[in-house]
Amino acid sequence: MIGTLLANRYRIQGKIGEGGMAVVYRALDVVLQRVVAIKVLRPQYAGDEEFVDRFLREAQAAASLSHPNVVNIFDVGREGDVHYIVLEFVEGKNLKEILREHGRLSPRRAAQVARAVARALEAAHARGLIHRDVKPHNILITTEGRVKVADFGLARAASSSTLTETGKVIGSVHYFSPEQARGEAVGPASDIYSLGVVLYEMLTGKRPFDGDSPIAVALKHLQEDPVPPRQLDPRIPVWLEQVVLRAMAKKPADRFPTAAAMAEALEWRDEAPAAAASLPAAGGLPRRADGGARARVGAAVKGGGNDLPSPLDGRGRLRRAPERDEQRAVPAGFRSEEESDGAEATAETAAAADGRDRKRRGRRWLWVAATFLVLFAALYVARPYVLALVFPPEVTVPNVVGLTYEEARPLMVAAGLTLEIEAEQFHPDYPAGVIVRQNPAADRTVRQGRSIRVVLSRGPEMGVVPDVVGMALREARVAVTQAGFTLGEEFDDFTSSAAVNVVTGQDPPPGTAAQIGTPIHLWVSRPPALANQTVVVPDLRGRSLEEATGELEALGLVIGNRWPELRPLIPAGLVLDQNPEPGAAVPPGSAVDVVYSQGLPGAAAGSPAQPSSSPQGSPPEPVEVDWGAVIIDEAQSQRRRARVDVEVPAGRAQEVVILIIDDFGAREVFRQTVPGGTTLHEFVEARGQQARVQVYVGGVMYMDEPFPD
Repeated sequence: MIGTLLANRYRIQGKIGEGGMAVVYRALDVVLQRVVAIKVLRPQYAGDEEFVDRFLREAQAAASLSHPNVVNIFDVGREGDVHYIVLEFVEGKNLKEILREHGRLSPRRAAQVARAVARALEAAHARGLIHRDVKPHNILITTEGRVKVADFGLARAASSSTLTETGKVIGSVHYFSPEQARGEAVGPASDIYSLGVVLYEMLTGKRPFDGDSPIAVALKHLQEDPVPPRQLDPRIPVWLEQVVLRAMAKKPADRFPTAAAMAEALEWRDEAPAAAASLPAAGGLPRRADGGARARVGAAVKGGGNDLPSPLDGRGRLRRAPERDEQRAVPAGFRSEEESDGAEATAETAAAADGRDRKRRGRRWLWVAATFLVLFAALYVARPYVLALVFPPEVTVPNVVGLTYEEARPLMVAAGLTLEIEAEQFHPDYPAGVIVRQNPAADRTVRQGRSIRVVLSRGPEMGVVPDVVGMALREARVAVTQAGFTLGEEFDDFTSSAAVNVVTGQDPPPGTAAQIGTPIHLWVSRPPALANQTVVVPDLRGRSLEEATGELEALGLVIGNRWPELRPLIPAGLVLDQNPEPGAAVPPGSAVDVVYSQGLPGAAAGSPAQPSSSPQGSPPEPVEVDWGAVIIDEAQSQRRRARVDVEVPAGRAQEVVILIIDDFGAREVFRQTVPGGTTLHEFVEARGQQARVQVYVGGVMYMDEPFPD
């Protein structure tokens, strides 16, 4: 059913998952030529207003959130009783699958993943959104390693109407917070707790709490403390364990105050190694650099039981043995001849020793002076070489654009420069292996030894020509541009029975391999009677869909895409905005897209919400409201205007195309071939907070950015 239902815009490629209340399909957006994921509410829930309301809140809450670590929502719609959301398709695996394959992650990688999730929660909490179901199943890892948080199916705006839903448990029992287990109101602290549980599982390979039943697990969240992660794996850093335990604190006030604070705490840092234990020295005494072992030996000798004096003097030299009474010193005049000779010999020996010490000191200073002299002479001789090394001579950079790397390298070596390949890119004018750009540019003056970075051509980029036959002309133009090709000539086809402004042929044909930037020529169905005619688009704002359809048909136009928008204060079914704008001149048979009000759930089309009674209890008096004037002002407030600057590279003239992707889908607002070296300044307008600007130059994407505020 879903494949038939959305075949006009999406081609379903298969089912990729099932959730509690929705089925997820992989699909191809035939207009934008990109793979998307479509989440469709299960049929058994389509008639349940509570489920439908929760499903719509998911789309509205998540669509207002734009962050690199959050899965983007592109579109939301309803066809009959089927509600669907179009999301970004993430090529990769969810964290649960990765943990099943590898058991656990390294501490550094786990901290990186948790930090990315915390940044996503930080952005959501800043907009008043609580995820409520943070778990490995909702954390996607792309093939490039980027982290994406998905499934805001349980996210609610943090308002008074959503934070008072007590008695209702929302989330997954192994990962939800104690306050969720009690059925209390939840806030940002609950998401932080769940992220702490996920980080615990990434580090240890186990969930902190398990049980035989969901109730048993919930009670453990309320009553038990988790086993510290380092008891399961001592390799986990102490600081990372502290982050986990703080995030999983039972009381919300004891956790991180914000997701941003947790993200900062998850910034990786290496711990200093613990101090090594002292090793025992000889004799059982610890080795110490301050001489403590020797001090302890001296104390043991001096303080022994015999109280013997130390054998060392104050200078650490061996003391002389004490003289006996008969050997004590006597005046020189009373010494014997042998004693006098011995004293004189001792004095001569001491004088000779002092002379030898003075000679050694003199020779030492002589060596020091000679060493300094040699060093000074060496520096003086090497001065020109040192200056040349510090301040190399200047040279002129040769021009190597248009040469191969092998041809350019000898030129750089001859100039005293080095050649470095910075990148490779497709180029329509240079064959593969040829240098297309260099930095610094040719003829610049630089110092010898500098690296010159070059970009090599990969040759012309090839692509497959898209099939646009059967598309409306404006959709075909967008499809051609986004496939990397340029729009060629448009020919009138007066013989086709197709609807007006429908593509009936193209050249090159679909599926042909062609160089990116090749012009695609189109044949467009045009009745002979309407050739070279235009129709002025009427102002449909404030009118019902039926009135708008009838007026367009009377003018030879048709109503195109219709997008609902939740506006409780505006009657259901009234047109809020349109594209093209009122007063635009378009060919007959062109389609006009509209955005219309959904009003309040259950309200009849064209009837605004009214209070049931006046404050005094009497029936309310009818109020006449000029909804046309109100809606026109409302439409202007939803539109944003910005300037787009495009610098066309010097050289040949190239086609510049500007696309706007907003509430009206993808549409072309500028297409012109301009000379090389031109700088364009174009003012564009978009509708909605999720609008984007895409610019193509010569069939190659030049810009893809959110619409500036």
